[in-house]
Amino acid sequence: MVQILSSKNCATDQGLHLSLQILDIFSQYPLNKFNDSKERLAAGTSNFLSIIDSFVISGSPVEACLPAFPFKSTNRVYKVLGTVPDKAEELALERLNFLCIQVGKIYPPGAKITIISDGITYNDLLSVSDRETWAYGEALRAMASEKKFNYLEFARMKDLLDISIPDKLREINYVANCTNFRRLLLNMHGRSDLDIDKEIANNPDTMLTYLGYRRFLESDLKHIYPFHENWSSNGAYKRDVKYLAKQLLIRGYAFASAVRHAFPDHLRFSIHESIGEHKLAISLLNTRTGYTTPWHCSVALLATGEWISAPMGEFQKDSRLEVVYDKGRPSHYQEILHTNGISSISETSAIYLQRPKPFNGVLRGYSAPAQDTLLN
Repeated sequence: MVQILSSKNCATDQGLHLSLQILDIFSQYPLNKFNDSKERLAAGTSNFLSIIDSFVISGSPVEACLPAFPFKSTNRVYKVLGTVPDKAEELALERLNFLCIQVGKIYPPGAKITIISDGITYNDLLSVSDRETWAYGEALRAMASEKKFNYLEFARMKDLLDISIPDKLREINYVANCTNFRRLLLNMHGRSDLDIDKEIANNPDTMLTYLGYRRFLESDLKHIYPFHENWSSNGAYKRDVKYLAKQLLIRGYAFASAVRHAFPDHLRFSIHESIGEHKLAISLLNTRTGYTTPWHCSVALLATGEWISAPMGEFQKDSRLEVVYDKGRPSHYQEILHTNGISSISETSAIYLQRPKPFNGVLRGYSAPAQDTLLN
């Protein structure tokens, strides 16, 4: 249970209790990559409660937003099964929808979560085509509709910007406007005075996101760009990783500003670890590993009924697992059952099941990872 010392943001003790219950529901899947994740959540409790309470007082559905689900990782050699959403995305959407269902059980107006696709904010930096980004987003929406995840809504970049385009986007007018979206995003919400190195040094949330970007880029960049002589040394490769990570951050600052402008009153979820004051960091996958975003990994179903996540390459090496197909596409892995029905996969026999150690260190009063340690 989240603890709070003051109820001055709530009209009544009853309202405070209800808002606390709703926050407890939203907080049950924390991004536990730090040894003080509970303290991080507590740091933002007052802010989160004031947002939730504004909906409770008005008797309206609690609205949250989550910038996420950009496109599948370009590392298809090791991380993911393909270019479109698979079982990993389905499990993540199911979790988000389930949170809203739980809120509805204690608060009749319920809750809804708007997923804001941030794909075209960054896709050109990672050599992902606009068409591929469109296809991923469309397949994700179709999945949510097919699975009846009725408490999830979706927004695109066009919903964040003042731009004249058809209300109902089709692939061709989406792709035709992607460059305009990115240009307008940076013109309207970018900061010409942004010193990204200073932000990384002084803003803990920026530092944490930067470390996450560096981690996935170090594993993915070699699969995006062919190896060339400029990468003859590891130092040169890491310099390119750092440069691209900073470009992602600059785009991310503009996108975050656009989200705040378009959704000023929403509870803000995040798939990145943070100091916890403004964003509720959430793990999208029910996993014991550090791989918590479905576009950076694959999932496997163990004989025990437990879902786990890891890079596709780790599952591929395990002969006890087999690929499951859905509509002709690889969807996930599952454990091959023995005649006795007992699972043979455990932490001692599968390195991908070993739990990551919580990060430690000090960053403005909160534990923080050493550089190059975030998993995704």
